Amino acid sequence: MPAALPSGRARIVLVGFMGAGKTTVGRHLARLLGWDFVDLDDQVVARAGKSVAAIFREQGEAAFRAAEHDAAVALAPRRFVVIAAGGGAFLAPGTRAALSADALTVWLRCALPALLARIADDRDRPLAGSRETIAALLNEREPVYRLANLVVDTTSVAPPDAAREIASAAMHQGPGTIDR
Repeated sequence: MPAALPSGRARIVLVGFMGAGKTTVGRHLARLLGWDFVDLDDQVVARAGKSVAAIFREQGEAAFRAAEHDAAVALAPRRFVVIAAGGGAFLAPGTRAALSADALTVWLRCALPALLARIADDRDRPLAGSRETIAALLNEREPVYRLANLVVDTTSVAPPDAAREIASAAMHQGPGTIDR
């Protein structure tokens, strides 16, 4: 059986903007810890039977956010899991509460130029319409991402290195430690 973190937490939730590396870093981190890995968007897709882009196109963003919330609530009891949250999941207070329950939350911060390079032509990202849209969304979301317990910059850090940084920080936090 995997071990909980010294803080007693048994989940790590990665938050941040699209392209910051949540899924890639999350997979590396889960392997390091011997925990499971779950991508919240994949959970939404599996439950809906259609892609994120199709949900946005056919039902709208509000329906996607409701499905995202339901998936986060369903994952709340899971222990020994690293969860990659969708880029907007942490914005909704109820979804943020479900994701944060018994979890170390980590904001994968990434500079705008790196994000733009990573998501330039990804048609599967409904909110990645233009550079201006991306910049405005990032600016709007950063104050909420700052609510995470820990910040790791992924602008120029390889995903395995970011995962090691998170694992090291998580293993050095005892009960009651202020994480920021």
